[in-house]
Amino acid sequence: MRRMLLPVLCALSLPLAAVAPNQQGMNANDGFQANNLKLGLGWSQENQSAARAQLLQGSFEFFLSDRFGIRGNAGIPLSTAVSDMKYYPFMMGGAFHLFPRFWFDLYLGADAGFVHIAAPNLPASWSTRVTPVVGVTLYYWGVFFLEGEAGYSVLQYAKDSALDLSAPTFRVRMGFYL
Repeated sequence: MRRMLLPVLCALSLPLAAVAPNQQGMNANDGFQANNLKLGLGWSQENQSAARAQLLQGSFEFFLSDRFGIRGNAGIPLSTAVSDMKYYPFMMGGAFHLFPRFWFDLYLGADAGFVHIAAPNLPASWSTRVTPVVGVTLYYWGVFFLEGEAGYSVLQYAKDSALDLSAPTFRVRMGFYL
């Protein structure tokens, strides 16, 4: 069974490889990123330990040039330290990539947006958040990537909420590159 799994996975990835021809063979490290799109899904840890939230997070990044991309992400909570806490971030931002497209990519960026927060003893509110980030992306098999990111969320909580959820944030995601 295991012997058959690798050929099946390779065969399934061929249609995706045809969508991104610059990611195949010797052209995989050609430095070209402009007008490409990265779509990913992963895990994110937000907030300080007393109100920690583990999220399933979807993300995208569209490269406007070889070094600059517009990005966005949204998440839904998988688990929270506070029972019945609701924490839904919706963010947009940008990233500056230090190297043109290579098998790995270091980047700096920032996201800004809104977070819907609700806890059992507090009213639901929308709060603004800014998160500067630093990350690394590893590209593999032509069109796939694995990404790790660290940042610090500065959450400007609403006046109705007494929570200050500013804290380091960590993200890991996988996806494909078109």
